[in-house]
Formats: sequence, structure tokens, C-alpha cells
Amino acid sequence: SKSKSYGLELLVEIQEDLAKEAFGDVLVAGYGLGIIQKLLIENPKVNSVTTVEKTMEVIKACTHTFGVLYGQVICMDFYDFIPSIAKVSHIESYDCVIGYIWPEISSKYVLEYIRFKNHAQILLSNHGKILAWGSEFYEYILDKQKALI
Repeated sequence: SKSKSYGLELLVEIQEDLAKEAFGDVLVAGYGLGIIQKLLIENPKVNSVTTVEKTMEVIKACTHTFGVLYGQVICMDFYDFIPSIAKVSHIESYDCVIGYIWPEISSKYVLEYIRFKNHAQILLSNHGKILAWGSEFYEYILDKQKALI
């Protein structure tokens, strides 16, 4: 239906915007459909793409449906991922960490955003950047909360 195709177009557009901002070694929290990973690999500013996906079912479904996985995919919970401990990646820190793991942009996910951001900061290189779906909204909410304290 028209609304479903519009929804997919919007989803791709959001991921295109995030992928354009990325550079260097990129870590993605959650594989999804692999759209952002494909876009990141096509970005000449990106050196490598590593995704941490916690469910093997997602990895198997994408492999079966699309016949390919983009970049390195590590089956592990993002919040447990620390490269020096996990020993699953040669990269110790990342230039960009991308989060797209909440189902919608809503104030009810602000704590999940904070949790993501806090863990992402541990994984960033000194000049690194956190990119997240809805980050402008979540940062606005957090700034408003700080102003009230």
C-alpha cells in the first residue's frame, strides 16, 4: 500500500542521513534490515562497518532473505560489547557509533537513548561522534529536564 511504501522511503531517508554523517571506523548497534550498513559501506569516508546484533534470528533472517550481510556482524548485546574484552574485533575504539535501536521517537524511550549514549561514549575514539535516530529530539528533552533541575 501507499502508506507502507512511504514508511519504507522515510526509513531509508533517515538512515541515508545518518550514513552521510559517518566517517572512519563505524559501529552500529543493531542490524535491522541492513540498510544503514549497505549505505555506510558505500560512503567513501567510512573505513569499516561493524554491527553488534543481539539476536541470531535477525542475522539468519537477513542472510536468508538478502543473501548477504554488510560489514562485520557480531552476535552480542550492544550493552555487553567492549572490544578489548570481547576480542571479536581488531578495532579498540570507533570514530562513529550509530544507534537505531528504539522502535519510535518518543519520550518513553529517552532512558534507552541515555543508556545507548552512555555505552557508545565508552566505545568512541577521542575525535569520535555518536549518531542516533531521534537524537535531536532526545537531546532537546534532556536539555529541558536539566533546565528544570
